[in-house]
Amino acid sequence: MSRWKPSLLYFVVVLSLAGAASVFSAESPKRPGTKRALVICGIPGDDEHRALFAGAVEKIVSALTTRCGFEAADVFVRFGDPVTAGDGPALQKARGLSDRAGIEADAAELRNRAQPHDSVFVIAIGHGHFDDRHAHLNLPGPDLDEQEFGKLFEGLKTRDQVFMIGTPASGFFMKPLAAPGRIVITATEADHEVNETLFPLALVDVLTTPPEGIDRDKDGSISVFELYLAVVANVMKRYADDMFLPTEHARLDDNGDGRGSELQQAYLPAELGGSAKPRPPRAFGPKDDGSLASRTPFAAAPGPKPEAAKTK
Repeated sequence: MSRWKPSLLYFVVVLSLAGAASVFSAESPKRPGTKRALVICGIPGDDEHRALFAGAVEKIVSALTTRCGFEAADVFVRFGDPVTAGDGPALQKARGLSDRAGIEADAAELRNRAQPHDSVFVIAIGHGHFDDRHAHLNLPGPDLDEQEFGKLFEGLKTRDQVFMIGTPASGFFMKPLAAPGRIVITATEADHEVNETLFPLALVDVLTTPPEGIDRDKDGSISVFELYLAVVANVMKRYADDMFLPTEHARLDDNGDGRGSELQQAYLPAELGGSAKPRPPRAFGPKDDGSLASRTPFAAAPGPKPEAAKTK
């Protein structure tokens, strides 16, 4: 598929692992508690985007339930278009349309069911827009803006809370979502970065074929921070390969101040827009963005390649 047409996309977590030559280990890091996810796709739009988003949702749910430690009953799915006979099992079992009432109900259920040792990942794709006052998620029926979306998750009390928003203008969602003990990742900064983003495509790439060295600290587990760095590197490489100036600059907030940081700057080479030095960046302080994400496991590191695929 060629570069996406300029429109707005909103994304909260996307995974794709099936059928890759090198994938995350099927054994997810074992921790007490239940892993829960909310996967949302807003109005998909034209046929091209519907096929793209429907396929992404299928891969998300498959990855969560087969490789990342989520039980199928704990993955809530909402899709912004009526399900057809040709759609896959995840959409066939979706809770319904991704309208405002449905998302509000699922967020409330997550808050009510979640226990202190649980993990919650909020995951979404679709279109959106920015009206110079608010960023909106385009839904069947009334839209949700960043303030309304953030309020849905106030009072959520779980050990791990991860929000990944890959929309244009997604940076405006960071402050309303920010909270102590929560990781918020956005594809853009809070500015007029309103072109359709490459962040979702990069995320799918990384999760389908984890790049060599994604497990930077070699502890056998991919942290949320390591996932973030790999996705952003993929985004920047796409722009560099196409010789376009980047129109998105991802940010991560996990100290709760809602400002976010472009942590990738210290890790990416100059050709990908970074300023990495030969020696590793300094360790995170306890109040730094990145400290929590670097300690929050996402999935087991990629297993060894099959013997037939190894280079002799």
